[in-house]
Amino acid sequence: MTTQAVSLELEPRETLGKKVKALRRSGIVPVHLYGRGIESRALQCEVRTLLRAISRSGGEFGQPMSLNISGESDTYTAEASHIQWDPRTGDVLHVDFRTVSA
Repeated sequence: MTTQAVSLELEPRETLGKKVKALRRSGIVPVHLYGRGIESRALQCEVRTLLRAISRSGGEFGQPMSLNISGESDTYTAEASHIQWDPRTGDVLHVDFRTVSA
């Protein structure tokens, strides 16, 4: 049985700081991509798409995913290194992706 790599499309994020609350209200989750050899990136993704991809990859301790940033040709292989949840509502607040070397 072979496993197919999970891919996720992310968008660059212009909204930073406390203004991300408005993003969350509209169903967008702030995402951060970092790792060796790349500059840290502030990104965003629709909450349902993000949770579906993380679930399919095995969660926070699952398999690496293929991340594509809209408008760019580069593809990053990364894992969800930290998922921040709201303790009251259970909603996802923020996800950190760390690149992995191939």
